[in-house]
Amino acid sequence: MREADWVKKVKEIFGIENPNQIAEYCKKNWAEEVEHVIRTAEDACNNTFLFDFPWDMERTSKPVHFEEEIDWYLIPEKDSEFLWQFNRHRFLICLGQAYQLTRKGKYAKHYIRLVKDWIDRVLPDEDKNIDMGPWRTLDTGLRAESWLCSLPLILDSGMPEKDFLEKLKVSLEYHQKRLMEHSQPHKYISNWGVLESYALLMLSLVLPESEDCLNAAVRRLQKAARIQILADGTHWEQSPMYHNEVYYCFLTAYYYGKRAGVNMPDEIKNALKKMAYVNYQWKKPNHKQFAQGDSDCVDLRDKITMGAYLLEDGILKSGGYEILDYDSAWRFGTEGCVRYEKLQAKAPDFTSVELAFGGNYYLRSGWGEKDNLLHFHCGETGGGHGHSDKLHVDLVIRGEDVLIDSGRYTYVDCPERLKFKEAYAHNTVLVDGKSFSPCISSWGNEKRCTCLKQQFFQGTIGSIVEGTHLGYWEEGVLVNRKIIWIHPDIYILADDFYANGAHTYESYLHFDSRGKAELCEGENGFTGVCFTGTDMETYIQFLGEAIEHSIEETEQSDYYNEKHPNQTYRGRMRGQGFCRNITIINGGKKGEVKPVTVKNVTLHTLYNKKTFEKNEAEGLQIFHGEKEYIVFLCHGEMMAQADTIQWENCFSPGTVTLFDRTEEKKEFIIGEILAW
Repeated sequence: MREADWVKKVKEIFGIENPNQIAEYCKKNWAEEVEHVIRTAEDACNNTFLFDFPWDMERTSKPVHFEEEIDWYLIPEKDSEFLWQFNRHRFLICLGQAYQLTRKGKYAKHYIRLVKDWIDRVLPDEDKNIDMGPWRTLDTGLRAESWLCSLPLILDSGMPEKDFLEKLKVSLEYHQKRLMEHSQPHKYISNWGVLESYALLMLSLVLPESEDCLNAAVRRLQKAARIQILADGTHWEQSPMYHNEVYYCFLTAYYYGKRAGVNMPDEIKNALKKMAYVNYQWKKPNHKQFAQGDSDCVDLRDKITMGAYLLEDGILKSGGYEILDYDSAWRFGTEGCVRYEKLQAKAPDFTSVELAFGGNYYLRSGWGEKDNLLHFHCGETGGGHGHSDKLHVDLVIRGEDVLIDSGRYTYVDCPERLKFKEAYAHNTVLVDGKSFSPCISSWGNEKRCTCLKQQFFQGTIGSIVEGTHLGYWEEGVLVNRKIIWIHPDIYILADDFYANGAHTYESYLHFDSRGKAELCEGENGFTGVCFTGTDMETYIQFLGEAIEHSIEETEQSDYYNEKHPNQTYRGRMRGQGFCRNITIINGGKKGEVKPVTVKNVTLHTLYNKKTFEKNEAEGLQIFHGEKEYIVFLCHGEMMAQADTIQWENCFSPGTVTLFDRTEEKKEFIIGEILAW
């Protein structure tokens, strides 16, 4: 049988040479992934479907089995995300890889059966709800990639006959037509636009008479890269999960476009490079992404590895895998495995990072798996996938999660969806028991909350980041949070409330479920929360006046459709006019770390010895082992010489100053001014 031209192109562009070698490579280096793929392929042969791959956008935990014919329109438990995830056909890639891994013809046989069944029974001209069913454009795009990248894996089985390939071609042409005709201007800003356009490009690389479609796809991707990716490299939607979906699509379009000889615009390459570096900059010591917005806690190394290979970037390689990961091996082939192994990894020249456009800040002690990392968010909500998380903090100590985002759990419009999106599901503060941006549906908020991005500074012995939001300005309250990091393991959260009248303030701290939090009292007057992890202990102290403390049973979601118990601290205080709450955190190796000792000190002016009231400025004396630190915190503007602050042998004209007083107790010392 003479092979059709479009099939030849599919093999040349989306296939790899010597797939048997890649099969052996994966068996040797990625045995768990091989087992997972074969298990998924076996399930598909038996009409059983479970979506549990790391980057499945909407994972499931319960297999769905069809005794007889498959219902491609099934919506179990009122969650349409199952229908859409199902119709992306990720299982076809597993069937193709399983065939190459085992050379068992049944996988190719069931591949053909499932595709034919879908084409015969999911007819677009009979779909009365086409925009919300299997032909929803986002899923049309993702399905097209699944078909194109899996087909080369079964062609050498000899099972795909001419009539099947012709049926497949006709359906692919309709995929292309639908994606071409249903582009709208608002999609240039939406992740949908990228997910649709990358697939339109892939289809147009192989289908005949596709020049107009190809040019349109490139233009759309080019415009989306300009508008969706912020100057700091983050995707505007404030969700690492969807940042990576868009990044993957740019990378895939760029790679296959170049492979097919298309002149791909620099905007696309630049976008994927910036996004790859963001993945490096925000990954946790355990290599996973934060559960910010609608995100799962997924390992980022495969995404970073893909970027490192394609961009031939040694710095990126140092944040990825030492060898090509499982999926990259099937994409880049044997030559890619060799080239990547030869690429020299280089250490990055950054640790802590300010991603100012998105309002995300990362204070990092180092790149080891036992290092510390604090993430602070003071930026826009980012659309429907963003949560009410203004001034939220995540904290990792010795590589273990301490303070976490509660996650997303579901997209179903129900109380649980709102529970995970609301402000009280984040490590932030509420005024008078109200949310600063109440959620009213899965994708909407009753009102917006404007953030005011403040300063970020990395010093020698300390660093600072600060942010404000206007969520309570109508109630006469301005909320400001300063975070002072004393390198490498002491964190001060200073929450200032500039208010008219009396108000109640609630502080929330959500703890990772893999540890245990307890209210406790200890030596040296320590009162607060002790959090114990696997190999780490963290102590949290509160310096606000008249605070009520409690630890409550709550829930945490690491992945879509999954949740489990965790603990949350809630502190409640009432204040009149200006008031503040200071939280001090330190942690380290279990059995070797103790809570720091903290004392308030009274500050005065150097010039005329005027004493500062606490609502003007206050000082902290912190003892940490043999170290002694002094922190000056001002709650308003200082007038330089007249207001220069002093306490014993420490003085400074700044609004936030950190002193290391360990060695010198008598002679005047100049601290590190973190903020003016």
